[in-house]
Amino acid sequence: MTELFSRGTFRRLDWYLVGVVVLLTALGLVNLKSAGAESGIWKTQLVWLGIGFLVMLVFIWVDYNRLEFFSLVIYFLCLGFLVLVLLVGAEIHHSRAWLVFKGLRFQPSEFGKLGIILILARIYQRRETHKPMGLRELIYPGVVILLPAFLIALEPDLGTCLIYLIFGAGLVLFMGIKRKLLLVLILILLALSPVCWKYVLKPHQKVRILTFLQPEKDSLGAGYNLLQSKIAIGSGGFWGKGWQKGTQTMLRFLPEQHTDFAFSVWAEEWGFALGVVPAILLYFLIFSRGVYIASQAKDRLGVMLSLGAVMVIFTHFLVNLAMISGCFPVVGVPLSFFSYGGSHLVLCFALVGLLLNVSMRRYVF
Repeated sequence: MTELFSRGTFRRLDWYLVGVVVLLTALGLVNLKSAGAESGIWKTQLVWLGIGFLVMLVFIWVDYNRLEFFSLVIYFLCLGFLVLVLLVGAEIHHSRAWLVFKGLRFQPSEFGKLGIILILARIYQRRETHKPMGLRELIYPGVVILLPAFLIALEPDLGTCLIYLIFGAGLVLFMGIKRKLLLVLILILLALSPVCWKYVLKPHQKVRILTFLQPEKDSLGAGYNLLQSKIAIGSGGFWGKGWQKGTQTMLRFLPEQHTDFAFSVWAEEWGFALGVVPAILLYFLIFSRGVYIASQAKDRLGVMLSLGAVMVIFTHFLVNLAMISGCFPVVGVPLSFFSYGGSHLVLCFALVGLLLNVSMRRYVF
């Protein structure tokens, strides 16, 4: 542990990335103070922030090559928790996605993302060729992604399942797939879409998708969340209404304003110029730094760990902003570092720890 706090280690840390993450997290806390002023949830988020910081230190301290050794154990442990939550998990908002212990809620699906990153990094590191994968080679990473995604779909948690599929597909594409195989897979997915609509999606999930197309048809029901979010974003205008002065937020018209629609609160209170653009810029600084760290990694394991961490954060960012602005169905996806949620916040800091780990060890052989 003393190595972690040595002067050389502190010098090798990517302080650029640390500074951006700290600033973005601070903005998220300020926003939560407004979004959940009466409940005091920002104080609970501070507790989770402390836990996340400790987890980040662990992921910085442990050499990421050792994480490859434990990747299978971590992955199967995540699968075990996903099975456990289906058996004894608490049902909240039509989904059995949380394990509750003495009032503390824990969402196993968040940490399953880390398990997938570690396994895919292990596969990528141990591949003997750089040639694109064929069908036989694709089976292993495909099962690694689809198995936890299937368990999450059973909860059912469509949003998290979608996140798994998007970032998992992105990493597999980076590993390389033969073009003909990729085309065949896309055609198969298109052919299975009607089957999934009829037999897989739950009634309330179908309503969400249909409402996304025409929210005005059910403005007081299924379309309410999206319409209120768009009103909040629009009412913020260019300069915003001021902190704790947003009407949609303060009058509690905006639902789930501390979780799924936290950025809608930010847009209403700080506007396009002072809030939306600077926050989006900070996210892109994280993405660009993560890609830079991946490009500078000393081995393929480090490359995949870095890209995996970036892909998870980027997917959450992309889906959440598309969701709150009406460009995507409302599927209940939090915005990293901004939305309230302990499990996701801890995961985010674990991912930042991975990025810092790879960055500081790129010169160590």
